[in-house]
Amino acid sequence: MDTKELAILSQKYLAGKASEEETARLLQWYNDYDEKELTVHIITAEPETEAMLEQRMRLRLLAATQPVETNTRLRPVFYRNWKVAAAVLLLVTAGIAYYLPHRHQQTSIAEKPLRISPGADKAMLTLADGTVVNLDTASNGWALLQGGTQVEKTSKGEIIYKHGNTTDQAITSNILSTPRGGQFKIKLPDGTAVWLNAASSISYPTAFTGEERSVSVTGEVYFEVAPNARQPFTVKVNNMEVLVLGTHFNINAYPDENTMNTTLLEGAVLVRAGSQYKQLDPGQQARVAPGRDEITFVKRVDTNSIMAWRNGYFSFEEADIPTVMRQLARWYNIEVSYAGKIPDEKFTGEIGRSLTQEQLLKILAQAKIQFKVEEGRKIIIYP
Repeated sequence: MDTKELAILSQKYLAGKASEEETARLLQWYNDYDEKELTVHIITAEPETEAMLEQRMRLRLLAATQPVETNTRLRPVFYRNWKVAAAVLLLVTAGIAYYLPHRHQQTSIAEKPLRISPGADKAMLTLADGTVVNLDTASNGWALLQGGTQVEKTSKGEIIYKHGNTTDQAITSNILSTPRGGQFKIKLPDGTAVWLNAASSISYPTAFTGEERSVSVTGEVYFEVAPNARQPFTVKVNNMEVLVLGTHFNINAYPDENTMNTTLLEGAVLVRAGSQYKQLDPGQQARVAPGRDEITFVKRVDTNSIMAWRNGYFSFEEADIPTVMRQLARWYNIEVSYAGKIPDEKFTGEIGRSLTQEQLLKILAQAKIQFKVEEGRKIIIYP
């Protein structure tokens, strides 16, 4: 659809005069929009009226049909379920259009800005003998033999384990770990697919034998477990265990978070902490505080938000500044500190995980977060 046709259809739609066919064409335009180029979208936490939604749609459509300066390209953003969406705001490629809590102080950016970049596929593989393999520099096709199991880095950049003539005596333990600013995918010897977020790890055997498949994790890890009713799959993290047969679930167990959260997407899992057990259905979550044998059950969570990291963005729902900055710090490998009282604003919205250094700093400034950048990858947050 060219700009002229878009302008005509948008005007008819906003005037309530668009036919069903014309409305469908307008929605098709929005559905086909290249979302990969979108930097960030922030939504308000306040519910909006029909009038507010219409006004925002006017702004979005005008942005798509009016000429703009070559160095500031506005692009509209729509939710797929746009009729019930909260206000999704206009974007600039650097991400500077927001409706967020307003504060009047100036943000200070140091003369020597941070040399930061978004995370990437990075991981270290620690073998049973203590040898450490840097997987982000290992070429695709790299392989070695662990006991009777072959470990290989595929053309897709992930690690897979291939069965061989493995005996109990030949089974060893490996550890895959990601640094801050890294993520990685691995396929375990049983075919289970595992994605590691930044600053995470998984310890596992080179072959699964016996009555169960058991692994241990830290940080945030997403599993798609290969079904095997005769050999249940167990994930251990601190004082919590997750027992499954074959399912998709996410575990967030960073040491700087208040709870270890297990969220089920498909199938069923049993979460155990001490003598307590809780079975989850899809869309439910179990929370366990480190060192405590008490399970808090959440009947319904937003799984899209939980899985945002796997899909290339951050998602916040009434999140405070420390929550936002912890996630950014892990992914961008930056150090965050606070000078004085921590601001108490809440933020709701989504931010792409591929933002450049310039875009990230502009987002913090436009969100009215008062900060100062110091040399050495440090950001100080002020009241």
